[in-house]
Amino acid sequence: MRAWWRRNARWLALMIPLLALALAASSFRLVTLYLPWEWSRPTVANATSGTLRQDFTGFDGERWRREVRVEVLGLEQAALFGDTKAAAGGVLWRVLLAFEADPEQHLDGCEVELLDADGTRYDFRSGQEPAEKGGYFVPPVLVPCVPEEAPGPTLDPLSGELTPSPVTRPRTWHERVLIAMPEEVAPAALRIGWRRPECLVLQLPTR
Repeated sequence: MRAWWRRNARWLALMIPLLALALAASSFRLVTLYLPWEWSRPTVANATSGTLRQDFTGFDGERWRREVRVEVLGLEQAALFGDTKAAAGGVLWRVLLAFEADPEQHLDGCEVELLDADGTRYDFRSGQEPAEKGGYFVPPVLVPCVPEEAPGPTLDPLSGELTPSPVTRPRTWHERVLIAMPEEVAPAALRIGWRRPECLVLQLPTR
């Protein structure tokens, strides 16, 4: 056995820097390719309200700053809300959120998820269907997150430019979000974000 170690000591010594290079390469891919496209930088508020602060580069190449305060005001459970119901085996949760931000910030289109005690995420796109048989349900791409009549600056999907709001958005407003979860699963926290990788994690009010 000792003879084997002596014969291969040189190659074993070369493996150490090679392993280090392999780890560095995989770490580079994780940091530069994977994490920026996931909600990998959470601000955990440890409360039902918190503030998300985010610096990012817009389509115009300019640096922008987003600062928005979000609060979970309430949470209701039902099998049916309006013209939407949960798929078989699920239940709908309607989340009431309060927002506060500068009226000139671009906040149109966010993503909201409920998390269970194990950290499993449930978003606003899945687990829902039309309440009426034969109805048609199109899951939203994003949650509006802003008042329909006064959204504030909106992003032109073709040019990437910000379009001014026809009506000035108020500094504070409320929005409701529907999220489906399995009947036997209880929500434990809420996650909201506008642009990956930063997001805000909030606790839920006591029910």
